[in-house]
Amino acid sequence: MSLEPCKVCGTLNATETEICLSCGYPTQGRKRPAIFRWVAIALIICFTLPLLSGVINWLLLQLKPNSPNPNQPQVSFRQSDLISQLKTQSSANCANN
Repeated sequence: MSLEPCKVCGTLNATETEICLSCGYPTQGRKRPAIFRWVAIALIICFTLPLLSGVINWLLLQLKPNSPNPNQPQVSFRQSDLISQLKTQSSANCANN
């Protein structure tokens, strides 16, 4: 078992080791297949995109003012006064009868 220096950092490693124990560079020139890198990138994207979209949607909802429901009609101040007057009149009429 002989020792060989690493091509990157110079640390002495055994000839049977595949990577440098100090810097992680492949000692025999064998690199990991590119598929590992692409799988790692795909996994990072799959986990970060939903998280980022959720944060962006939450921020947009916080900044957006509350708008009235489109199914509810807008009632003006005068109409609400008229409605309250009609209610008091109808309750007075019921009390008289």
